[in-house]
Amino acid sequence: MIRFLNKKGYVFIALILLIGLMFSACSSNEIVNDIEEDKRTAESKENEISNDNSSVTKGSYHGKEGKITVYISGPEQMLEKLENEFEADRGDVVDFLHMGCGPLRQKVYTEKEAGQIQADIVWGSDPLMYTDLADEGCLKKYNPKGYEAMKAQYQAGDGYYTLANERYGVIIYNENNVKEPPKSFGDLKNEDWDSNIIMTDATQSSTALALNAALYQMSGNNFDYLIALFDNHMFLTKKNGEVSSKIAEGEFDTGIAPHDGVLRLKKKAKKEGYKTPIDIVWPEEGALAIQRPIAIIKNEARPEENDKIAKEFVDFILSKKAQKITTQFGFVSVRDDVEIPSGIPQNLKILPVNWEFTSKHEKEIRDEFRNLTQKK
Repeated sequence: MIRFLNKKGYVFIALILLIGLMFSACSSNEIVNDIEEDKRTAESKENEISNDNSSVTKGSYHGKEGKITVYISGPEQMLEKLENEFEADRGDVVDFLHMGCGPLRQKVYTEKEAGQIQADIVWGSDPLMYTDLADEGCLKKYNPKGYEAMKAQYQAGDGYYTLANERYGVIIYNENNVKEPPKSFGDLKNEDWDSNIIMTDATQSSTALALNAALYQMSGNNFDYLIALFDNHMFLTKKNGEVSSKIAEGEFDTGIAPHDGVLRLKKKAKKEGYKTPIDIVWPEEGALAIQRPIAIIKNEARPEENDKIAKEFVDFILSKKAQKITTQFGFVSVRDDVEIPSGIPQNLKILPVNWEFTSKHEKEIRDEFRNLTQKK
């Protein structure tokens, strides 16, 4: 079953976090600042789900035997297909709690500070979160079946998390409004694009945070490129989907966003018999490689049967069958034997990102982005 997180759920999470902090043995200004930001974000969310109001106790298990909970982000239709396929021979054994990447990150950290992440599996959000959770001992080590079929560049995580898909940070534009689209990320610094660039706010979206971390690294581990975009009066939105929609509607000419959302829009338009003006520029510097990891949360109180289901689910996501489902929605497979989605160039230049390095600089990147937004 796919459930959706609502506003009440976020407010409850924020309250749990505050209680957890009162009893926490260690805290820092960095944690408090990030938590206060998360609390403010939590109170503004408006998706739909009922949240169980059980207390969180370290070492406890919130679920019931024989059914696991997966915190997950991604297109709803894709998740429905994956869930139906996984449960075809198993019955009702998995419960998807579906939310955006930013809310997913927020929920995970809220529960972690309160004592125990309540999910059995987390899949989605940004790679930065997984390196942090691994470092803090929150992830269960598991080497999934199918790992040997993965391309070498995706064999990462040391068993604490597994790369399940990849998406690319690219330039998107409205071909009705733009006669000569930019060819590179660097072109967006030109005055021609002044007040006509849109991107998601890195303080609101974890995918945007990952994109900004990648741009930080592309710029030589400095903020020069981001500063140039802000000098060019870049507009910020709360959700990645809004970048594509606002460009498609002609409100902005160009922007930076993940490629997969654009491919889904174009596929939908073709299926329904209309043309959308949105298109992708594959930048000369290379597309920014942003992975979607999957990980099993460490919980010694998890029943043995649930542990078995969790491992089987990770195995399934890496299977050829599941990977082919995700490519239908624009995500790039980590397997050698699954073709890239239609619409992605075969010889695409890719800029890999060192996520362990950027994870160590996450606070610096987040703080600088916040400073830049305040100067706008």
